[in-house]
Amino acid sequence: MECTLAKGELLSLTGGAHGLTLRCLTGTIWLTKGDGRDYLVHCGSGFELCKGESALAEALDAAELQMRRAGAAENTKSALAAAPAGSFLPRLL
Repeated sequence: MECTLAKGELLSLTGGAHGLTLRCLTGTIWLTKGDGRDYLVHCGSGFELCKGESALAEALDAAELQMRRAGAAENTKSALAAAPAGSFLPRLL
């Protein structure tokens, strides 16, 4: 499943029964999953939510995302590599 987010738009995510793999196709996504850390998911990288986990994502600029059940086959071989955002905290609308 693919979706587009405008700058500042929020998206609630859940790992569901199988987990969820999120891949950022364009733009940059700020993501928090309640573990006390924030993550930046840049264009070309991704993030994986485990079974039952939830997260909130915000587009820091216009972004296109691809989401699929964890473990589902992908057409690309690029590794998941979301970077911790450190002390960065974006303004929530």
